[in-house]
Amino acid sequence: MQKVRSRLINFRVTDEELEQLKTAATVQGSRCLSEFARLVMLGTATGAQSPAAPESLDGKLSLFDQRLNVLEANVARLVDALASEKGRSQQV
Repeated sequence: MQKVRSRLINFRVTDEELEQLKTAATVQGSRCLSEFARLVMLGTATGAQSPAAPESLDGKLSLFDQRLNVLEANVARLVDALASEKGRSQQV
């Protein structure tokens, strides 16, 4: 049974930082941003402390996979931003 989380921690971020956090949480596979932040701050997120030794093939592949996932998420965000910008310019 999971313990009830009743304590709240707040911190401010820019819009860009929020988008980066959302992307990272998605790549990590977290259910929500709170879960991701908790895992990272406690050092239990995959890759947060240290993935398999980067010198090993598994470590290099894991790091490459994580970076590729971040890249894919950022490209998707860019495509969405360009599409919405194109839509706005066609309305003018």
